[in-house]
Amino acid sequence: MHKLNVDGEMAKYVLLYVFKTYFISPLVSMDLLSVGAFYFIINNMNTRNFKCFQTVYEERNLQVAASKLFLSPQGLSKIIKSLEDECGTPLFIRSKEGFVPTESGKLFYEKSKVVTRDLNDLFASIESVSDKEKRFKVGFAAGTIRAIDIPKVNNFMESNPEVLASWFEYSNEDIIQMLLNDEISFGFVVGKPTASNLVAKLLYSVDLVAYVYNGHKFWEASQIEISDLNLEHIISMNERYRVYHDVLDACHMNGFNPNFVAMVGEGESIYRLVKNKVGVGICPKFFEDEADVRAIEIKDAYNWDVYGAFREDSADRDLAKKFLEGC
Repeated sequence: MHKLNVDGEMAKYVLLYVFKTYFISPLVSMDLLSVGAFYFIINNMNTRNFKCFQTVYEERNLQVAASKLFLSPQGLSKIIKSLEDECGTPLFIRSKEGFVPTESGKLFYEKSKVVTRDLNDLFASIESVSDKEKRFKVGFAAGTIRAIDIPKVNNFMESNPEVLASWFEYSNEDIIQMLLNDEISFGFVVGKPTASNLVAKLLYSVDLVAYVYNGHKFWEASQIEISDLNLEHIISMNERYRVYHDVLDACHMNGFNPNFVAMVGEGESIYRLVKNKVGVGICPKFFEDEADVRAIEIKDAYNWDVYGAFREDSADRDLAKKFLEGC
């Protein structure tokens, strides 16, 4: 929650600005909201209190509003009473029908929505500028977060203030393109990138396997071939993942079009679908064998390889190299 403290001369200027910008209206008496209320708003600048008021206003019910805000009714009531004390006027009439807004309450609601919106824009702009100063960005190809050493990566992010800590996954091709366009400083990708200006190092290698359920015809097999998957119901990662395209290409090379019955966004779903006998799951070996699901080696299948990569001519190459060596 944002909170901005202002004092002294600055408080006067900010107070005057907000007073003129948001609250003065020729249609409303100045007595509706006291100058003390404006100073209270600026001096505390806590959008949480605005949100509390707005929720009570919209719900007309303290209990419902409190539950939406994850507050106790008593705590929320104190916040509303505090706002009313600072304004010097009731914002609600408490009745059997609930919290009915007064004219002051209606004005406060209308203006507080504008202030909240502009404050959010202000803080978003400040955060955007701050993010630009954190120039070193890390990108993850879909699925790589499951394979990497998260504590090491997180420690690097936290230990280097120029790193923008974020954990968003994109398609493998998108990450490579972002590296080439200098939109990110470092990327975790699947498969060694072929671009000549990218430095890449193999970090992790995971076997690609077939997960089958107990009772499937492959259950007792120690190994299968890609061609054995012809006519099988295949469960795979979706198109965002490099493994999907590799499996598709391998099947085509063996003369058949795979029968994908499910394409999912994370490996846990593959495991659950296999466990419920929907089909055969093809993915890196991330899960241990159980009584009703086991992994079977695929003959001549490639390893699912995760590389760390960066542009050799990047302005951040020294930090990227340090990152790569520490992964």
